[in-house]
Amino acid sequence: MAVDGQEDGRTIQLEEVVKKSVDIRKSIYNPQQVSELTQSISTGKDLANQLKSLPGIQIRQSGASVSKPIIDGLSSSRLVYMVDGVKLENQDWADAHSIEIDPDLASNLSVLRGAESVKFGSNALGGVVSVDGGIIPKDKAINGSATLHYAGNTKGIGGHFKIQQNVDFLKGFRWRLSANQTKKGDYHTAKYNVTNSGTSLASYRAEVEYHIKNVEIEMFYSNYNSKQGNYFGALTGNIEEFEERIAQGQPLVIYPYSFNFQVPYQESTHQIGNAVINWKFARQWSVKSQYTYQKNHREEFDVRRSISSTVPVQDMILSATHLNINLELKNKLLHSSLGFQIRNKENYNKPGTGVVPALPNYIYQEESIYTHHTISLNQWLLNAGLRYDWTLLNAQGVNFLGQKYGGNNNYSAVSSQVAAKFSTDHWDFNSSLSYGWRIPESYELYANGKQHGIPIYYVGNKDMSAEKGLKWMNAIGFKVKNSTFELQGFINSIKNYIYAVPSHEYKQLFSGPAAIFQFKQRDALLCGIDLIHSSFISPKLEFKNRISWIEGKEIESKSPLPNISPIRVNNHLIYQFPAFGKFEDSSIQVGHEWVGKKTSFNPDYELSSQTPSAYHVLNLAVSTRYSINQRLGVRLTANVDNLFNTLYKNYLNLHRYFVHDSGRSINVNVQFNF
Repeated sequence: MAVDGQEDGRTIQLEEVVKKSVDIRKSIYNPQQVSELTQSISTGKDLANQLKSLPGIQIRQSGASVSKPIIDGLSSSRLVYMVDGVKLENQDWADAHSIEIDPDLASNLSVLRGAESVKFGSNALGGVVSVDGGIIPKDKAINGSATLHYAGNTKGIGGHFKIQQNVDFLKGFRWRLSANQTKKGDYHTAKYNVTNSGTSLASYRAEVEYHIKNVEIEMFYSNYNSKQGNYFGALTGNIEEFEERIAQGQPLVIYPYSFNFQVPYQESTHQIGNAVINWKFARQWSVKSQYTYQKNHREEFDVRRSISSTVPVQDMILSATHLNINLELKNKLLHSSLGFQIRNKENYNKPGTGVVPALPNYIYQEESIYTHHTISLNQWLLNAGLRYDWTLLNAQGVNFLGQKYGGNNNYSAVSSQVAAKFSTDHWDFNSSLSYGWRIPESYELYANGKQHGIPIYYVGNKDMSAEKGLKWMNAIGFKVKNSTFELQGFINSIKNYIYAVPSHEYKQLFSGPAAIFQFKQRDALLCGIDLIHSSFISPKLEFKNRISWIEGKEIESKSPLPNISPIRVNNHLIYQFPAFGKFEDSSIQVGHEWVGKKTSFNPDYELSSQTPSAYHVLNLAVSTRYSINQRLGVRLTANVDNLFNTLYKNYLNLHRYFVHDSGRSINVNVQFNF
């Protein structure tokens, strides 16, 4: 077949090759990876906003400062987050909690939508988000990069650096250091400032690798620290004012921009220490051992009357350890694995807050065994896997009446998967069927407290069972000349699906009334389609389009599920400029997003009987690289989000009841590579 390759906008005709088989080193579950250019343009943004360019990805937000990715309609604890091979353990028990991962320190951001739960374990019902620092280069000289970035809407500033080396005097030893610091003030909608919505972030990590004969040793330590303001304009004195505030849909009082924080705000610190030993003891056999320790400390601060506001209302420490052992066989036709995993974590409420903890103390223990196999047969890749998990959740708490609650909960389940991939010169077909599960989180069972910063009060349900999901996903792609077409679709049947809905009752607190949300459990069906098209109009001009549709309903009542995205359309026009002097890899792209009005919804599951109107948002980005010499260069990017300063609300933003989304933002990033 004839193959066209593209590099720096130039089309290169390669010699004819014969395609005999599919490369078994590649997973049958195709991860979707954020492009290097998109990462560069998105520098300074959080993880979810850097992933949203991928098919099937939406964002669950609380204002503009806190966001989480949604994969095929599922988010939070239904996704697994992998940080350089480590399964993230964090206190993700509220919509106002962001994912404690710094994407600016990563080289590769990708998403696996196939719910490969056999390998990644429970909670992978929606998919897997992978954040990888990348391979440390073999360059003997110290090399790396330094980046400065500015976000115009929030007047945010920040920078990060990365230095690394393959040590010359110690063969096989490599190291890398990286750090990032960012601070943003209040964000602006198209018409007004949103008070106390700023964020700050400081993170760093250290990595070492040592290769000797058939043994590879890798270790890293990372420390993530964040501080996030919480919008407080929704707090009112009585129920009538609260309902009027929702009907108004925007603040009654506008405060001036501030770069600083005031209560309510939250602080979190997440530390990871990881060590991996990979021993290739035979030509086709290897064994990998991994030990991980994680510590997550979250503090939430609010306005206090009898106690200083410097004392947190919630003060929790989550400690976790992982032990993984994986035996692998790899040859030209077969890739097989047998693995054992142990996960232990403990959540502890520090005393002295003066407030009853929203969650109990608890201990979580999980033991797992799994096996999966991939075989290559000419143009086919076939995969099958099986996993067994046993889990214990032991929770003990005391409520505001001094009564004890909690108990021991034992869960066990089998997960499985089968998949097939077929490839020809012009066609690709991928189909996977996976069965996975997720136990109810502690907050879903026992939560009894207010959502931080906004007046929503969550009440758990201790009688809920584990979720069990059967997901069938298919993708078919076609390539012809300068165009590619792909249709992706999925059906996900989830037994005992858990979600929170308003009871349309209120709880009177010192800060005012709060709407009560209760967790309920129903069998649910989610399905969705992504239609993706890309064409090179000319060797320099590319046109990309994507349409995403998703639907979620209760199976018995046919009632629509809450927090399911309306239809979305994305268009991108990208032009690659010819090289000019020392300026190369230059491009300009215009992006358009249209989000429809959510028409399929249950008013009983919303705080308002109206959903946001449809809207268009236009974005613009330019990028170029200036080469000083073979080693030194500068990458310059500038982009404008919401070019026409559209005033809009996103249905997936929890703050849509009270404020609009972000207005125009002019952002500039400068990266120096050495």
